[in-house]
Amino acid sequence: MTRALVLYSSVTGNTEKVAERIAETLRKEGCDVSFVRVDEETSIDLLEFDLVFLGSAVHQWLPTKTMMDYVKRMLKHYFKLGVIVPSVPIKPGKYAVCFCTFSGPHTGVSEAVPATKWMRVFLEHVGFTVLDEWHIVGEFKNSEENSTLGRLGNIKGRPDERDLAEVEERVVGILNALKLCYS
Repeated sequence: MTRALVLYSSVTGNTEKVAERIAETLRKEGCDVSFVRVDEETSIDLLEFDLVFLGSAVHQWLPTKTMMDYVKRMLKHYFKLGVIVPSVPIKPGKYAVCFCTFSGPHTGVSEAVPATKWMRVFLEHVGFTVLDEWHIVGEFKNSEENSTLGRLGNIKGRPDERDLAEVEERVVGILNALKLCYS
């Protein structure tokens, strides 16, 4: 059975909604899923999993400080273990997806891309094949102006059921392409 990890950082609940849908879909498709919200103590070893979904809210074009601190801790850990070496070889059977939720009131999706790229580089340094980067619109909590007047238009209530259904379809598509997690 494929071991999957959904590891995420959420500030207002948007990223958590997406992470929950990813985990539910993986379970429904027969994966053994670990669902972990990152905090200051998290030190989970990604290499114990075949498929990793690494997600964060976007804050000033990057993942949250909590996610970045986790990544920095793990980089030190993997360096000490000798996992990270020049020209890190791809580890067979290790796949990942980076995802984020963003509001993009100023420049739209351009505000989200640096966050997933940042997480992607970490995963690639550890030897994962990163299959995709997902940028999911999320309501800008506590700011009517940023949720209704930004470049994305009215994003109140997002991610909504349509957004989450698309996330579910993407998860199933990846599992089917990799032929993983059949119940």
